[in-house]
Amino acid sequence: MDKELLVSKIRNTTTRWELLSLLNEIKADLSSSSVYPFTIQKMMRLCNPKLSHICYKTFQIPKKSGGFREIYAPTGNLKWMQLCLNEIFKALYAPSPYAMGFAQGRSIVNNAERHLRQNYVFNIDLSDFFTSIDQARVWRRIQLPPFNFSKEVANIVAGLCSIEKVEFVDGKLKKSYHLPQGAPTSPLLTNAICDTLDRRLAGLAKRFGLRYSRYADDITFSSKHNVYQADSPFRKELEKIITGQNFRINHRKTRLHHRGQRQEVTGLTVGEKINVCRSYIKDIRAILHIWEKYGINDAIAKFYPRYMADKGCLNEGEPDIGKVISGKLCYLKMVKGESDPVYSRLREQFNRLTGRKSESDHIEICWEYLKTLPTKDFENQLGVKIEYAVSKRGRQYAYFMLGQEKIIVSISRNISFDNLPDNLYISLCRQVDYKVKYTGVERSQLDVIDRSTAYGRMMLGCPLPEDIAARYLYLIHRAIPSDKPTKYVRTSAADPEIKYLVNKLNVFMPGVLDFECR
Repeated sequence: MDKELLVSKIRNTTTRWELLSLLNEIKADLSSSSVYPFTIQKMMRLCNPKLSHICYKTFQIPKKSGGFREIYAPTGNLKWMQLCLNEIFKALYAPSPYAMGFAQGRSIVNNAERHLRQNYVFNIDLSDFFTSIDQARVWRRIQLPPFNFSKEVANIVAGLCSIEKVEFVDGKLKKSYHLPQGAPTSPLLTNAICDTLDRRLAGLAKRFGLRYSRYADDITFSSKHNVYQADSPFRKELEKIITGQNFRINHRKTRLHHRGQRQEVTGLTVGEKINVCRSYIKDIRAILHIWEKYGINDAIAKFYPRYMADKGCLNEGEPDIGKVISGKLCYLKMVKGESDPVYSRLREQFNRLTGRKSESDHIEICWEYLKTLPTKDFENQLGVKIEYAVSKRGRQYAYFMLGQEKIIVSISRNISFDNLPDNLYISLCRQVDYKVKYTGVERSQLDVIDRSTAYGRMMLGCPLPEDIAARYLYLIHRAIPSDKPTKYVRTSAADPEIKYLVNKLNVFMPGVLDFECR
């Protein structure tokens, strides 16, 4: 759904029934289907944190500092409701410039960049970050700008985003309601709750001439001078601001590093440049060396116990060593850059061992939007009428008559004829894709992938030019958001293969297209 349209709908949502209708509309947009809508009974039941805990899958992951972190992953209808609510939150709220975590376009690399080339780096951590934000605090925050929810809507939203926690304190049973770590709505809500904290800590940093950033519960200050001594005016004011916002500092994780030591920000080392720790590269190099010298079985034997001890609780099934190393290399590329010699050597060695082509040899599978118009403008300017129909196989499509010729138009999968939006667009598209189609066979189920066939090369992600086809079509879709991935490309140049259609359209619609084909 277009962001502006979604915001206008949110502003007109003041009752539980209007909220239910909006959630169902967002769900249909996300799932490309309007079946199995939410009901008022489901929504009202799940917004009670006392009952919603049965809809969470709970598991633990080990902390680097010791102990375990409790994760609550929502399931079923509650998960879908939270995903829909998160779309609402993203449309309304933009994190503060100091929040580097859970913010679009920001990462741990951006967080580390703020603290490069400093003499002192001071890190603190907030204790029980998610559980310290209770339901009442969420309820108050979402009634303020930029959310401005009515009390009735805020009651339901805060309930859907919270969970009940039962624990014994001093021999007594204590119940509390807070944000669950693992819910899709929790990250953005924590940033919204921390707006005041960010503003005050940024003001503190400015008064003392420091740099400041926050990545979730990890807070970092850096500077050329040292103001971080215990009982210093800075430390006293810092403690006062954090406790005033109902958070607590985890003093066991408070760290101060000067230039002569390894300075670390959210797992990355900062000095003259950003880097990963040496052990990260050493692990990748060791596994690839064993793989190359002794074979993949010995590499798996070395890799498997360490991976399961560290990450085994996060994934079901057996780990794929190729996918794990590929992920580690992607992370290394993000931090050090594609041109970094260490990354380039490790990537080249990995590609050689797996029989993959280098990234630069991959053929991009993409869409190009050559020309986009609102459907109403398209009909008016071309003098046609777009009709909608369903094929014998039950697939949605559209068409229009161009003279005596019937032009078929594809329909985006997130559009349903049952609830056809008013603001639709039609694009003339160029699609570059595989000639062969996926058969539904999992790669792990194939004993041997034959790279001499087009299907095998497709499964390996290393197609040849003859495996790729380009076709041109009309597509009816919703508005293309400005933050869509770059595979959505607009171009003013037409491919020679489309000359016939473009020239024919120019006869009926002169001057409307951005390009001519001669």
